[in-house]
Amino acid sequence: MLRLRLGAVSSLLALFLSACLEQPMDLKPSVELFLTTQGEVQEKALRTLLGSGRAALPPLEAALHRTEPKERRAALLALRRIGLQETVPLLGHVAQFDADPGVRADARAVLDRWAAEKGPRGEAAKSALFAAAAGETGELAR
Repeated sequence: MLRLRLGAVSSLLALFLSACLEQPMDLKPSVELFLTTQGEVQEKALRTLLGSGRAALPPLEAALHRTEPKERRAALLALRRIGLQETVPLLGHVAQFDADPGVRADARAVLDRWAAEKGPRGEAAKSALFAAAAGETGELAR
């Protein structure tokens, strides 16, 4: 009888744990901590974001719409550290349209670094830089 109960309990525990592991983690608190703190708290938040990979992209993209350039620059740093190719169009958009010249320059710096690479990310970064430069030239011509 005890074996039957232990077996049922372990089965329920395994089911519970697998359900917990399948639930996506809410990364908004980690993004908020990364953007607004410094030191060990910020580093721990960054490690959480890096470990989350693609799941961190939506809240980091949302952070690029914040009003403070410092927070947008921090979001760019996290995107650079995550390093996924699918962030290239987003970085290109920031490089071309962000209101703050420093944020635009930071986005271009990430794209410049990636454009030096061989492979799909490097090619995508080159295209994004070209589009950002063309957009800037068009703006200056107006």
